[in-house]
Amino acid sequence: MYHYTESGLPNVYLKNGYTAAIIGGEECTSIEDIDGLHQAIAESITANKKSLSKSEFKFLRVELNLSQKVLGKRFGVSEQTIARYEKGQSVIPRTTDAALRSLYAESRYKNNPVSYFLDLLADVEARQAEEKILLQEIHNHWERVG
Repeated sequence: MYHYTESGLPNVYLKNGYTAAIIGGEECTSIEDIDGLHQAIAESITANKKSLSKSEFKFLRVELNLSQKVLGKRFGVSEQTIARYEKGQSVIPRTTDAALRSLYAESRYKNNPVSYFLDLLADVEARQAEEKILLQEIHNHWERVG
């Protein structure tokens, strides 16, 4: 049995599907179907009902080939927030957990328009954040103009 720590996950073990050899005095392991393996790991993670761990969150983000910045934009948070989730410095909100699982399912099965709605929400939030607040002082108090 091979402990597959290269995934970044502490609990992945391979019963077969790999070859171990000694090359130049060092043990080397080769995995025949790395893409299939990562797909199976991701599907196992997304099917599990417990909250995503920091390493599972990162694994899914990497499998989606998304940077922390891009994922943060999709979720309407900063890339630092995503980094804090992945470092275990912040609790991953349940809605973020569910959205990441759905994004993976969408990428895999192409039948779930989650990313469209996340992009739409992020765009609306960005436009609202860009809205200027124009104030003027009138008779010793501030009022919004317009």
